[in-house]
Amino acid sequence: MRLAARHEGAATLRRLDLAPLYEQCLLHSDVRKETYDCIAGELCDYGLTWRGADVDARAYKARMGAISFYAMQYGDEVAITPDLYRDFMLVHVSLRNGIEIEADGRLSHVPEGGVFFSAPQQRIRLRWQEGCQQLLVRVPLALVGGEAGPRRTLVRSGHMLAPALAPLFVDQINLALGIARHGIELDNLDDWRTHVETGFARFAGMQLFDLGAAAARADRPRQDGRDRRERLESFIHARLAAPITLEDLTAAVGVGRSQLNSLCREAFDCSPMALVRRMRLEAARGDLEREPDQDLTSLSLRYGFEHQSRFAQYYRDAFGERPRDTRRRLRG
Repeated sequence: MRLAARHEGAATLRRLDLAPLYEQCLLHSDVRKETYDCIAGELCDYGLTWRGADVDARAYKARMGAISFYAMQYGDEVAITPDLYRDFMLVHVSLRNGIEIEADGRLSHVPEGGVFFSAPQQRIRLRWQEGCQQLLVRVPLALVGGEAGPRRTLVRSGHMLAPALAPLFVDQINLALGIARHGIELDNLDDWRTHVETGFARFAGMQLFDLGAAAARADRPRQDGRDRRERLESFIHARLAAPITLEDLTAAVGVGRSQLNSLCREAFDCSPMALVRRMRLEAARGDLEREPDQDLTSLSLRYGFEHQSRFAQYYRDAFGERPRDTRRRLRG
């Protein structure tokens, strides 16, 4: 099941070893302007809107050659509108809580443990939840495949990492941060270090770019199908507690009802509205596993289930136990 694989990917990210990254502190401040100046100087100029909670801004940095790694938090919930970053792409990893990213008109929700790649061409907007912590990786496009052209064709402005690739991604991050920690000690291994740096950039670039125009043309029908599945999942993830109609789903994916039904049957083995319910149940179960002592009525409402008894029945049908059984098992 694709949604189960998503949770496996989140668990894999817990193997990240970020200790080398936390050795260089760029910022620890409760002053908004100081925070803005520091982050803008490192990445790019951006608009920043604070929501009103306490500021507890922290930023850490490590480098492997031309690739920069940052661990960041703002404390408060923030809305971010960066200038377009045309000479680099970003990798966003949600270490704690989630973010919402709108890249060139497509909205994606990156949950805790999720990995998202972005290279916007027109506009990008981000919303970090309160208490959110992110790992950001700045990858120069020059490492991905030269200037835009036959060697590097943009396929999409943003993309979630497939859960099956999460273990490989974690291994690459850990290796890169290990190289960053040892730095000058590896001067006699320049060729190997350059190989690792280029390999990481190519891995990141392949999430958004086709590094061969002929391959892009040959793979276009399959790519269109993947894009539609990703748009559908992202739309539902961003509205887990909000009402969703079949018309909302067709508009989000850009297809008619029959095409949407065929897409869901082929990709998820269920109808579109059954997919909405399944994703809400998966999210509710993950929430309950993280916080077993919470009120179950509040949990069901949080994920769009207005009737507690119906929520419990759906939950048991999906997972073989009722919500209170899950809570009892975790407490035990």
